[in-house]
Amino acid sequence: MKSGSFKNNSKQNYNEEVDFTDKEVSTENIKSILSDCSDIIYQEHYINGCPNLPVTVVFVDGLVNTKIVNDDVLKPLSQEKVLEEARDFNSIIDLIEHGTVYHATRKLRTNLGDTLSDILSGSVALIFDSVKKAITFDIKEFEKRTISEPQTESALKGAKDSFIEVLRVNTSLVRRKIHTPYLRIKETFVGYQTKTPIAVIYIENLTNKKIVEEVFKRLDSIKIDGATTAGSIEEYLIDNKLTIFPLVLNTERTDKFCHNILEGRVGLLIDGLPTAYIIPATLNMFFQAPEDYAQNFIISSFLRSLRFVNAMVTLIFPAFYISITTFHQEMIPTVLAISIIRSKEEVPFPTSTSIFFMLLAFEVLVEAGFRLPKTIGQTISIIGALVVGQAAVQAKIISPTAVVVIAISGMAGFTMPNQDFSNALRIFRLLFLVFATIAGLYGLSLGVLLLIHHLSSLETYGVPYFTPFAANEGQDIAHDTIIRVPLHYMRKRPSSLKTLNKKRQQ
Repeated sequence: MKSGSFKNNSKQNYNEEVDFTDKEVSTENIKSILSDCSDIIYQEHYINGCPNLPVTVVFVDGLVNTKIVNDDVLKPLSQEKVLEEARDFNSIIDLIEHGTVYHATRKLRTNLGDTLSDILSGSVALIFDSVKKAITFDIKEFEKRTISEPQTESALKGAKDSFIEVLRVNTSLVRRKIHTPYLRIKETFVGYQTKTPIAVIYIENLTNKKIVEEVFKRLDSIKIDGATTAGSIEEYLIDNKLTIFPLVLNTERTDKFCHNILEGRVGLLIDGLPTAYIIPATLNMFFQAPEDYAQNFIISSFLRSLRFVNAMVTLIFPAFYISITTFHQEMIPTVLAISIIRSKEEVPFPTSTSIFFMLLAFEVLVEAGFRLPKTIGQTISIIGALVVGQAAVQAKIISPTAVVVIAISGMAGFTMPNQDFSNALRIFRLLFLVFATIAGLYGLSLGVLLLIHHLSSLETYGVPYFTPFAANEGQDIAHDTIIRVPLHYMRKRPSSLKTLNKKRQQ
């Protein structure tokens, strides 16, 4: 957003800005704009007790540390003799700027919009009405959550810290892990009303400049009233808004975030959200977990391969079961076919109907577990398993084989490290059921081909979504995809990112 501009929704539409460049910095103008706000504090002080040297102190109650305000701002204003000896307010401002009022972060403001932005962001402003200037001190302090273990991404072997809702705390966590002087943290603001700060993080002599420029271009093009949720930003950053597959990777783990920054990607930290975004994200990244690089490469390769297999199982297994039991019974071994026939005795519904409604019931249970408190959610899962599973089988509503198929498919889906990607697989699982119900294995094959075509057509910031499987002539397939080779063999960064520095180790 433009410097010196501020939004006044009572006079204009939500997508228009009010420019305050023609208004002077004064207490009267600030009071007229921030009228009827009981949390805005105005205090008039005399510098060193001199009535002819008035200054107005303005801040938002609850956003600043009042003890620091008293000790570092008001106390020097009242006691420093050098301020009394100053000839005019410009001399006083010059003395304050050079340390008479001792605080590390101070800014001289001659623009009303910048002054208002600082006050509403948690700064204390000294308003000098005689010269129409202000000095702001960044003295934020408000209640915030402590740094704790990740809640949605378990840290089995690695860092236990996670991002919180305060932007400056999150940037400090990144600085603690990446000490290079080339680490760049640049801020921009989104939302006419919320003015949400967003930090764009990358390494200057490493990251592809085109990706960085594209990220800033898309952030600057966001014209919305407020950015209070993750979707407010995410939907404007992705290339294809019609796909259900995630095109940016979100994480709450600092080690995972920093690892991707070092690979040459761009990171986003949004004030008010405990989640970081990584751009660009490819299909392969959603099968990777931070523990893959903390364990033996053989174990990591086995677990990662298991995730790829489980993705295929959760997608195809229910539809495959419907196909072979409804259209292609000759494919089933005789003993297994007899067992399936016996399990379906007295069940009134077709196999496709039983599987479809069981999957819907499973999705309802999963959603209930997510929305309810943890203790109640676990109880709901247990009750749901007993009622939907055991009771339904005993009542001859569904067959035991159908329950087993749904259970295997559901457990396989939960092995995905990323919840957004897992949700996309769940949706396509239902679509594959429809295809299999209509045309058996032919329909299922058609569904798989359509999925592969869709994934192959996706791009994110110029990088194919199927990288490294369908890009760069497969240069990176053998290093960090289905298997993870020893770290000392991973000498280069992903070629698809076109990084300025391609070597990650000598």
